[in-house]
Amino acid sequence: MNRRCRIRCAHKVFSMATRKTKQKPKPLARKSATPGGLAPMMMGMAVAIALFGCLLYANTIGHGYVLDDFSVIKENFVTQRGIAGIPELWSNHSRHGYWNSPGELYRPIPMTMFALEWELAPDQPWLSHLINILLYGLTGAILFLTLARWMKNCNVLLPLLATLFFMAHPVHVEVVANIKSRDEIVMFLLCVTSLHLLWRHLESRRVMPLVLALLAYTVALFSKENAVTFVAIVPLAMYFFSKENLRKMAWVTLLYALPAVLFVVVRRLVIGDMLHPGSISVLDNFLVGAPDKSAFLAGAFLMLGKYLWTLVFPHPLGSDFGYNQIPLPGWGDWRVLLSLAVWVGMGVFALMRLKKKDLWAFAILFFLINFSIFTNVLVTIGTSYGDRLLYAASPGFALALALGLMKIFRENTAVTQEGIFQNKALWSAAAVIVLLYSVKTLTRNADWLDSYTLYEADIEVAPHSAKLNFHYGLEIVQKGLNAQDDVEKKRYYDRAKEHFAKAVDIYPSYHDAYSQLGLAYYRERNYEKAMENYNLALRYKPNFPLVYSNMGIIYFEQGDLVRAKEVYEKAVQYDPRMKDALRNLGAVNAMEKNFQEAIKWFSQAEKYWPEDATINFYLGSAYKDAGQEEKGRPYLEKAYRLDPSLKK
Repeated sequence: MNRRCRIRCAHKVFSMATRKTKQKPKPLARKSATPGGLAPMMMGMAVAIALFGCLLYANTIGHGYVLDDFSVIKENFVTQRGIAGIPELWSNHSRHGYWNSPGELYRPIPMTMFALEWELAPDQPWLSHLINILLYGLTGAILFLTLARWMKNCNVLLPLLATLFFMAHPVHVEVVANIKSRDEIVMFLLCVTSLHLLWRHLESRRVMPLVLALLAYTVALFSKENAVTFVAIVPLAMYFFSKENLRKMAWVTLLYALPAVLFVVVRRLVIGDMLHPGSISVLDNFLVGAPDKSAFLAGAFLMLGKYLWTLVFPHPLGSDFGYNQIPLPGWGDWRVLLSLAVWVGMGVFALMRLKKKDLWAFAILFFLINFSIFTNVLVTIGTSYGDRLLYAASPGFALALALGLMKIFRENTAVTQEGIFQNKALWSAAAVIVLLYSVKTLTRNADWLDSYTLYEADIEVAPHSAKLNFHYGLEIVQKGLNAQDDVEKKRYYDRAKEHFAKAVDIYPSYHDAYSQLGLAYYRERNYEKAMENYNLALRYKPNFPLVYSNMGIIYFEQGDLVRAKEVYEKAVQYDPRMKDALRNLGAVNAMEKNFQEAIKWFSQAEKYWPEDATINFYLGSAYKDAGQEEKGRPYLEKAYRLDPSLKK
């Protein structure tokens, strides 16, 4: 029998079987020319999910820089060097170009992306926001395809609903709307891509997908440290969704462990050991203020309960719930005990259902593993709470939510020949959830327009956070600086002073707040009160360069150049890259006709801020006054090019 006959006969047998059983063909048959392939309709769903994610965050394209965007982009002189700064980004911590102190974050991949974006479009945050949006949409598409591949023996509704819940959840606003959180987006996108490629290897036995999977995972590690938890996700997923034996699982897990070890070694060589609890401020993580380990753990479980509640009911959302918005509880607090019971219960339930490969167990373990590094139970981290920390773990919650809905509305989780839209009650409930999530996401996006709008919204949610009051005060001051009317300026400055005062009332050792109070009194020309607050700031932080620099301004205005130079030198001693202190120190020396010394300080400032017109002008003028006009001419020409008004 020739090949054509065999195909025809097979077709007849299939047709007879269909007529006998009176069954309709599967509406979403997952067929492809390649093993383990996905039908075109599945790809269509993936594209639709990606578009949905992009539309949800389209209203952030016109937003500016917010929160940590300033330390990694807007005010980071290494990032602003563009391509030329990339080698330095790989050999230092992420905020090296922002502050002159040790850092614990090593994320060269997103930092490289920021440098390239600055090279292409300097100081244009819309481009970075657009990239965040596109990457988020792509994440949704690949997450859906990966879940669908894993759950090929399940109803396609399960991965579809899980991905929709993930994409719409408002807890992700902090990740997508904040450019800095590119690290989180890229890390998770590459981890999911790696798992998708791994499954292509397992299904085809080809080596190249495995190589690409390991490469993607390596890049994920250099995007954000918590990618290390996926070393445990790999065997978990293989156990649930593949037929591989333990030997194969162990071998693949070992391969994933190798780049994780490589990252840890490189990270330690570049920036040293992991963050130590002693270097964490109580303002960032109020748990470090606990009197003992027992109180610390009680506080940790209280926050773990808050994380779960935020997933279940994401309102209101806030960017900071630090000291002392949520006071340290004790073990007698019912919220602590309830949180402990829920977290332990989830773990016990998952382990009990592990042998049966129950999808509930997978959802819980996926969540617990990916979130474990942020619990403050295993290791103390630099914050007590952050919506962004739920990002990589939240697919576990989304899957559990999808499972719960399908169970409530009696939808079979196994492969079904019924159309996916047959269960109208299920879709109605899912639509309500997605709609509510989406509305909250869109409205929360608006809060992230800039730092002022964010803090203005969040101060209502966390009015007793010292850090939030301080930063809100800073943004109010900026409003005052930009105001045209003196009365309006004073109104802004008075409001800011109230929040700085509240910050030190909440946390009496808040040196930054004392510094800003001193600056507020300086603006009122109340030098005595300004110095009083500056000295309070130095009491709690003796090596505070900003305070020394601001004290220098007062001495300078009082005509005391000797003391002005003295405190400027202290500022530069503690921060050799402080622009204002370097510039003012050079100016004081120039006034004393000590031009060579002035050139020294202006040159140091120009080294770090080569595109600052004023610094170039001062440096060129100092060379000219020192009789070295030829050396000064290039700096003056550059200054005039950057700011033509300096020619006057």
